[in-house]
Amino acid sequence: MATGLLVWWLCAGNVLPYLPSPASVVTEMTAAMSSPTLYESMAITLRRIVIAWGTGFLIALAVGVAMARNRYAEALAHPVVFIGLALPGPVTILFSTLWLGLGELATLVALTLAVTPFMVTFVYDGSRALDPGLFQMASVYRMGAVDRFRQVILPQLAPALLSAARFGFAMGWKLVVLVEALSAGSGIGERIEYFFSYNRPAAVIAWTLSFTVVMVLVEVLVFRTVSRRVFRWRPTAGGDR
Repeated sequence: MATGLLVWWLCAGNVLPYLPSPASVVTEMTAAMSSPTLYESMAITLRRIVIAWGTGFLIALAVGVAMARNRYAEALAHPVVFIGLALPGPVTILFSTLWLGLGELATLVALTLAVTPFMVTFVYDGSRALDPGLFQMASVYRMGAVDRFRQVILPQLAPALLSAARFGFAMGWKLVVLVEALSAGSGIGERIEYFFSYNRPAAVIAWTLSFTVVMVLVEVLVFRTVSRRVFRWRPTAGGDR
């Protein structure tokens, strides 16, 4: 990290004339952290990500399991999922804006459409790997649909579900800035686009770094914590605990 900062400091204003110095970025970040605008914008962006990601995750869970368990559902949903995977995120954003106009609904729909196909793929692959012997055992014990899902399907799907959730959330982080810059009037992406338009590169980097810090905190405090608790029964690399 020290080497990277040194290279940045040497390049700023000399090799790369438009690159702001680390000191100017720190100044902008300090100013941003002392203003409520940063926290309000971050809260708006987080809310959008959580809504779109949560909606997409529920859709992916239903569609992925259905595709793996029913060949008619697979034949129907597979082309749609493939198209969703093939479409670049910016194209999805543009289509959503064209259909729904500028605003909150277009932002949420664009994010949901962009992240859902990838999560469907994780759930679908995980569902195909389910042990059929456990389903036979569930039939022998005459387990109901709810108990079968909770005690047979869900434990086997846990790794795939966690991977889907983590990947979908990370992709939502990447796309939300672009969505907000194009079609929203608020949020971190809108602020970054504003500073970019007024040629304030230090502010652009400062707000991007603030956004990145929150991303890392979510990964460490949420997803890694959930992963440790869900898979605490697994032996560690150094042996059983």
